[in-house]
Amino acid sequence: MHATKPPTLSLIGLLLVAACASPHAVVVSSANWTVAEKDFNRLKALSGEWYLTGGVRLGEELEANPDKTFLDYSVSSGGHAVVEKLFVDQPQEMTTVYYLDQGQLRMDHYCSLGNQPRMIAVSSPDNEIAFQLVGVDNMPDKNDLHISSHSLEFSGPNELTVYWGATEGQKDAGGSMYRVKPFH
Repeated sequence: MHATKPPTLSLIGLLLVAACASPHAVVVSSANWTVAEKDFNRLKALSGEWYLTGGVRLGEELEANPDKTFLDYSVSSGGHAVVEKLFVDQPQEMTTVYYLDQGQLRMDHYCSLGNQPRMIAVSSPDNEIAFQLVGVDNMPDKNDLHISSHSLEFSGPNELTVYWGATEGQKDAGGSMYRVKPFH
C-alpha cells in the first residue's frame, strides 16, 4: 500500500490565488506609490511646534496665539509614522497618526469626542494633501458628530492651513480651519 502525498504545491497555488482575489488586496500603481511617499515626506518635514495665526473651530472664531504651541508634529516609529498633536496641552488635545500602508498614505485620528476616524489620501493639488473617510471606530451611533474629511494646505514654506470637515446626523456639520506657522 502506497501512502499518497498531499498535493502541497496545489494547495499553495490555491491559497495564492485566493489571496490575490481577496477584496482586501490592494494594488497601487508605482505612480501613486511615489505620490504617497512624496506626501508622507512632506508630513515628516513638518516636524516641530506650530502656533495658531487664526482659525475657526465648528463655527467659533479662534484668536491667534504666537506664544503657545497649537500643533506639534513628530516623526516616530523609526520614520514610519508622523504623529500630529492638535490643541497641544489642552483638555481637547487630539492625536493623528499618518503612515504608509501598501503604497497608500493613511491616517488614524484619535478625536477628543472619543471616536477614531480612519482616512486615506486622495488625489489633490500639489500644494495640498487631502484625505477621505474610510470608517470610524468607537462610534456606536452613525449619526454622532465625527470628523469626515481632512486636508493640509501648504500655503508657503512656513505656512500651513489645516481643514477638518465634520458630519453629524449624516449631514455636513461644518468643520474647522486652522492657520499655523512654525516656531523658529
